[in-house]
Amino acid sequence: MSIFETPPSQRQFQSSVYAAPAANTLYPELPTELRTPARTSNTYGGPPGAPAGFVTPERPADMAAHPQQQQQLQKVPPTTDNLSPVARAARTVNEYLTTEARYPQLDDIVSQGQSSDYDLPRSPAWEPFQRSFSHTIPDSIFEQYNRATSHTLMGLFAELKQAWITVDNRLYLWDYTTQGSFQGYEGQPNNITAMRLLTPKKGVFVESVNYVLVVATTVDIFLMGVEAVTNSRGGKDVKLLTSPLSVPTKGLGVSIIEGSKNTGRIFFGGRGDNDVYEFTYQVQEKWFHGKCGKICHTNGGVSSFTPRLPFWGSPKDTEYIVQMVMDDTRNLLYTLSSKSAIRAFHVKGDTTLQLTITHSFSHTLANIRVMIGNTPLLEPKTPIIAISPVTSSEARRTHLIAVTTSGCRLYMSAVTSEYGFGGTDAAPTAMQVIHVRFPPSGTGQSSLKPTRKAKVFPPGYFFCFVDKPDSNVDELFLSAPDSGKIALLAESGTSRLQLAETGMTLQLDSRVEAVELVSAPFGASKGPNGFGNEAAVQYDMAPTEVAILTNSGIHIIKRRRLVEVFDAAIRYGSAGSPLGVEGEVRKFFETYGRGEGCASALAVACGASIEVNQMQARITDVEVCDLARKYFIEFGGKPRTESVYDSYDQSALPSLDNIKVSGRAEGIALYISRIVRSIWKSVMIVEAPGPVPMYKSNIPIPKLKGIQEQLVRLAKFLQTNRSFIVGLSGAESLMGLGSRVEEVAQQAEHRMLHALLALIESMIEGISFVLFLFDDKLDDIIASLLPTQQEEVKRITYDGLFTTESGQALAKDLVTAIVNRNIAAGMNVDTIADALRRRCGTFCSADDVVVFKAIEQVRRAKNETSDPDARNKLLRESLRLFEETAGSLTMENLRDTLEHYRELGYYPGAVQLALKVANEHDRGNEALGFLADGGLDTDPRASFYHKRVECYRLIFEVLEELDLVFGTVPEMIDGVPSPATRIRNETWTLVHSSTDETFHNTLYDWLFTRGGGGSSERLLDVDSPHVLSYLKRTSINSLPHYELLWQYYARREDYFAAAEVLHKLSQSDFDLTLGKRLEFLSRARGFCHSYGPMGTRQKMNELSHMIQEELDVAAIQDDILKKIKDDDRITPAKKEKLSKELDGNLLSLSDLFNKYADPYGYMEICLAIFQGADYRGANEIRKCWEQLISQVHAKAVASQRVQPFEIVADTVRRLGARFSLSEYIFPPNDLVPLLEIYAYENQRDVGPPTWVVDTLSEAGIANETILRILDEMFWRDEVPFKGTARRRLVRDAVFVAEKWFAAAVRRGGEAALKTEMVKNVLHQFAQAIPDGADKERIVRLIEEITKRLG
Repeated sequence: MSIFETPPSQRQFQSSVYAAPAANTLYPELPTELRTPARTSNTYGGPPGAPAGFVTPERPADMAAHPQQQQQLQKVPPTTDNLSPVARAARTVNEYLTTEARYPQLDDIVSQGQSSDYDLPRSPAWEPFQRSFSHTIPDSIFEQYNRATSHTLMGLFAELKQAWITVDNRLYLWDYTTQGSFQGYEGQPNNITAMRLLTPKKGVFVESVNYVLVVATTVDIFLMGVEAVTNSRGGKDVKLLTSPLSVPTKGLGVSIIEGSKNTGRIFFGGRGDNDVYEFTYQVQEKWFHGKCGKICHTNGGVSSFTPRLPFWGSPKDTEYIVQMVMDDTRNLLYTLSSKSAIRAFHVKGDTTLQLTITHSFSHTLANIRVMIGNTPLLEPKTPIIAISPVTSSEARRTHLIAVTTSGCRLYMSAVTSEYGFGGTDAAPTAMQVIHVRFPPSGTGQSSLKPTRKAKVFPPGYFFCFVDKPDSNVDELFLSAPDSGKIALLAESGTSRLQLAETGMTLQLDSRVEAVELVSAPFGASKGPNGFGNEAAVQYDMAPTEVAILTNSGIHIIKRRRLVEVFDAAIRYGSAGSPLGVEGEVRKFFETYGRGEGCASALAVACGASIEVNQMQARITDVEVCDLARKYFIEFGGKPRTESVYDSYDQSALPSLDNIKVSGRAEGIALYISRIVRSIWKSVMIVEAPGPVPMYKSNIPIPKLKGIQEQLVRLAKFLQTNRSFIVGLSGAESLMGLGSRVEEVAQQAEHRMLHALLALIESMIEGISFVLFLFDDKLDDIIASLLPTQQEEVKRITYDGLFTTESGQALAKDLVTAIVNRNIAAGMNVDTIADALRRRCGTFCSADDVVVFKAIEQVRRAKNETSDPDARNKLLRESLRLFEETAGSLTMENLRDTLEHYRELGYYPGAVQLALKVANEHDRGNEALGFLADGGLDTDPRASFYHKRVECYRLIFEVLEELDLVFGTVPEMIDGVPSPATRIRNETWTLVHSSTDETFHNTLYDWLFTRGGGGSSERLLDVDSPHVLSYLKRTSINSLPHYELLWQYYARREDYFAAAEVLHKLSQSDFDLTLGKRLEFLSRARGFCHSYGPMGTRQKMNELSHMIQEELDVAAIQDDILKKIKDDDRITPAKKEKLSKELDGNLLSLSDLFNKYADPYGYMEICLAIFQGADYRGANEIRKCWEQLISQVHAKAVASQRVQPFEIVADTVRRLGARFSLSEYIFPPNDLVPLLEIYAYENQRDVGPPTWVVDTLSEAGIANETILRILDEMFWRDEVPFKGTARRRLVRDAVFVAEKWFAAAVRRGGEAALKTEMVKNVLHQFAQAIPDGADKERIVRLIEEITKRLG
């Protein structure tokens, strides 16, 4: 039922509502004195009760009836079907990056206990390291070495790619990579005992000093500045600078120097004692402190300031420091003594060094015995010979790795006391061994004994130098964690991870002097999780290189990546492996898994088996690439699902998201994620500090080019081999499949590969665009953007640029800025557009070129000021070009273009272009369906509607400006329309002639809401078929639109439709006053009485009859409202409440009677309700008259201004005129006795004796009827008319008869027919009363009647 249709129970008053007496308890706020006494007659009943049971809105019936179905719907996983290919591939890349970031940290791999498993490959192809270079020591160095008289030292400055040697008091350095850059320092006379290259304190040296060289001699320790500048060969040009900073150290025998990179503090120790000293230095001298000094942090007193004596005891018993290592991530300095005691110092700020842990070797052995028991490899005869720190980035719990002479590695943890108050940054207070890593031979006789020197580099590269006394040379054992195996164990959900290492032995044929890290310390992440995942960064970071200095030369040891191992396995398999090529490749796949195997095969096939470094050549061996391609395709497997599905049950088929793709797809996705991992989440542009905004690339340009080159080679490989790769070969790959499950799996494979290809192309184009951007004037381009766009440029990441719509939109803005800047510089638009299309066609499409040409036409039009025709021609050409690419225009482009059109006065073109763009953005006209279905925000078509509305708003801005500019211009000039009039008419003609219904709806909304000027009335003048549909749709929820709807019909003389609208409006739920509803009903009735076409006249009459009935009821409601407002008996609060109820929606007669008229004693209105309801209950009506007369009499008595009978008489006469046509509402048989009794009991001898008869006659009751009723009353002989009181009735009867006679004489005809009845009544009166004046009067009257009427 429409909201404008009144329910039948309210439109008609049915007699069945008189069901039970009215209960005044329904109105508790009604004062007792106002309540109408209960009567025995029927009253209006209320509406029927609501059903006992119903479904609440919170629990719909269908959902309440199917709880299981609801649970099933909640279990459905989210689908990726609505993602674009690029977005789906981006999601896959994110998943792989997240998985690789979950690589277990060191603490999880080396849990408490022991381990000794190593993979010791027999083939060099599987070895973890390789000797990449060997450099000999120059002859000139040997010459200086031969000149030594007492003491020589050798070492490496790996950061500078320099080796050094000291010969007594002389220092010599050379570039070991080129055998050149030889230089020496002989500026001091004392033998050199130790030397270390460290990071200087900030602000002490000039900015050109990169490092500080700390040199210890037999008598002092001094500093030298080092300037290292990168040369064209990739090496370093080193320059040594002397400084006056030195302190005496005589007697200390300084042999160990260490420093902090964070603070620049320098620590040292010597063979003379076990103390830790610090070399302090600063720029200026201070009180009690010079520019430099020496502090002993472990032994106070005079020893801090005085030279040491040579020995305090036996040299064999003296404990001294043999090694110092610094962990800047935890601010801890570790020392190892000659008795294998480990100490930890907390470095706080620039001055404090606090000893927090002293862990003797006996404590270490005790920890080990408790954990694993006794072992001959760990006993007092196998002391610790080296320690290596484990940074907080690598592990949270593990702090240190100690190596014994038996080749065992002890993983140690330093913990903070739980009772400490230092918080999370507090220094550790205890140390213990948490894991023992035995050498390759297990717990028996060690193959690494005796270990002379050892070092561990992140993420666990173990370099162990074993002394071979018989030949006086060292043998090198190397091992490294196998991140591929560890990752596979972690993904398989193994309950306990184990350290999987691959080891090898390398013959150096010389004596090792030093081992240092050449490349930057490894770290796949900034935290422990994922830190050691070497496989994840093998295509992104250069392999780790370590330099080993021996007495014969320098050996460069390079870590081999998985891709290089795969490459070597193919070569080894084809060269003589007993397994053959396929066997070696299968071994790789079984060891590292299908995805890793396919990724490595793909990398080799794409030529990435040598580290990405422009200085080195890549492998181009065709046979190796072909074999890698073969095994990538053949060993990739098939897509599959983990669950078992019925091949014939369509409803049980898996979704595409539940399919596990093949190893080929996994390998491609893994390879892509590893190529772009370093830039994926990195911002594209960073702002350089300075007064003027300066911008630069966050990623080095060579790195971007390298990544792009890898992607290009990958794309080329996939394109070349797409016919061989299942999933890329097209629809033919679906043929010959055995079941529907296989078809679904193949579809998922195709979808994944297609998405990855799309992502590769997007990234290649994206990097080309970024490189093009950096080649141009980046600062000027960004400065030309809007402030919001500038902020977006600073925040955009590479993955956002590659894969998101916002990134593509920002790229479009940057392209526009590039073109605009070059056009402003005088460059042709075709030239710059062609350059963009060649390098990054996706970011500058053919449509973009057309847009740029259109923009150029607009600019030329702005510059054309002398020839209006030429300017208009340019504007029309720009409009044509813009319309060609309307579908690709963004809102920013459209807004800017329309602003230019408005500046040039090209208003028609602005409207036409905006309409074209709106239609192109919603070619399926989804917005119209969205409006027709209610316009819910959850509707997926809402986006189409909002895009259209954005375009329409720009049109409205144009129209507003058009009216503002030309509103005061004369329409006619010399009898001809002015140019302004022509422009305005042309523009509005375009608006009204548009076939876009959605636009018309939005236009009418704008006209309606626009302030001033009668814009809403303007709707009624629009001659468009869309106006009516618009008004019908909007009038449902808008009262002003509803009023416009009936006016629209009335103006077009469709009076029946106007009446229908007004009728529905009067019954609606809008916030209308009762007077307004009466107005609508009256107007509707007037329209029903107007002219109507053939076929509608009967409907108009029916509607008129219905409206009349409703008008009568509404009039009664209005009377009640007025009564209540004037009723002094009702409290103001109650009166306000009742007025609000009545001054609104139309109520039914039942409600009006039961709630208002009867409870409040409005008897006149009750009679009107009886009449409207066609009620004929005589007793109820009689009692209503009785109460009415009683109320009127009481009111008159209370006022004391007039006689009560006068008020009663006036009331009866007035109501007679109103109800005389209804003998049931105005019943003479009841009213005549009521008035006679009232006059006798309340107004006896007051007023004229015949006022009752006169009142009744004037009220419309016929005289003969009054006479008949009086006659009946006389003969009934009822109280109060008994005895002599009956004469009052006789007198009134005689008076009525006289009036009848006078009227009959005048009229004759019909009145004479009742002569006999009158004469009979008078004869009976004459016989019944005694003689007297009354009897004589009756006799005379009878004679006159007989004489005149017969």
